[in-house]
Amino acid sequence: MRFPGRLYLLFTPESCRRDPWQTLELAIAGGVDLVQWRKKGDDRAGFERCRTICRAHNVPLIVNDDVMLAVRGRAAGGHVGQTDMPVPAARKLLVDRWLGVSTHDGKQIADAAHEGADYIGFGPCHPTATKGYEHGKSPADIEAAVATAAQHRLPLFAIGGINPDNLPGLRLLGVDRIAVSSHVLSAEDPRAAAAALRAFL
Repeated sequence: MRFPGRLYLLFTPESCRRDPWQTLELAIAGGVDLVQWRKKGDDRAGFERCRTICRAHNVPLIVNDDVMLAVRGRAAGGHVGQTDMPVPAARKLLVDRWLGVSTHDGKQIADAAHEGADYIGFGPCHPTATKGYEHGKSPADIEAAVATAAQHRLPLFAIGGINPDNLPGLRLLGVDRIAVSSHVLSAEDPRAAAAALRAFL
């Protein structure tokens, strides 16, 4: 099955400028078509509310870092980083649910493909306070990552400090899917913020 999504929202309720659930609804209305539950710690009620909103709009929900929550919570999939649960173990637990992997170079992309990932995040493409990155990847690195992912038929979501000003440059490098957080979550109008990004995808 073709992996869904072009505009991937990394959703942390505490990072929202306004009411988080209203923010999520507005972001989806603006064009977000994939959501990641990205809260640290146990918040089953929050997760279930997020899941309910996503299901109401037919938007897949991925769980970050907590593969068991993804399984028990009947989410669409799980996502792991390079220091989280090993990809092969996550793949076994998720069975036929989606599995995403954070990557930072070509070897990690190839490894993710061989170990059963359904998609990857790649970055940081620009400096971002969300993860504390002061520098982004070079255009050459991004272009190479796009080519490597395409070689392995692995959807790539560019991540890290992406906004309407720098997205056109990423599109020229071959990026056609992005993952965002602060640009939408901290916006006064999350719907307009999402729509401004979606217009380029």
